Amino acid sequence: MRLIKRFCKSMGVLLLLHVAAVNAELNDKEAALKAGFLFNFARYSEWQVPATPVGYFKLCSPDSDFLDTASWVLHQQTIHGLDIKVALVELDSLSINQCNLLFVTHRYREQWFNTDKSLLLHTMLVGETPDFIKLGGHIRFFLASGKIRFEVAPESLKKADIVMSSKVLRLSRIVKGGEQ
Repeated sequence: MRLIKRFCKSMGVLLLLHVAAVNAELNDKEAALKAGFLFNFARYSEWQVPATPVGYFKLCSPDSDFLDTASWVLHQQTIHGLDIKVALVELDSLSINQCNLLFVTHRYREQWFNTDKSLLLHTMLVGETPDFIKLGGHIRFFLASGKIRFEVAPESLKKADIVMSSKVLRLSRIVKGGEQ
């Protein structure tokens, strides 16, 4: 009887480990897809005024897990002839004003709410929480039928002096911007 109980406990632990591994794999896959989307958003957009001209394209996020995946996906890629540099930033620091594109994951919603948006005048702002655009963002990821989709606030992008390709806009759900 003890052997059966021990076996059942072991199987339960193995099942939990398997579920955790599958969940982590799905999160990595989703992060990789989002990194690809970010690359294409930047690739098919034009900054009328660069955030800070530094000789490379700076993709920022406060989420180190996302950046690990993004740096793997975007390795040796370029945007408008500039190498891509991924950077970990804190949303309450001045370092965010050097980003060309800032991606805010759902884990950093509260910090995003309190971020000084005046530091991000010419930065493409992408997030994934339902209220992201209302809180000053430009593009928001959402899931529909198990697929990653996105909505764009073109007027907010325009205020940031960023023009997105009409081809990309046709693939998106167009919404009105929020604060900014």
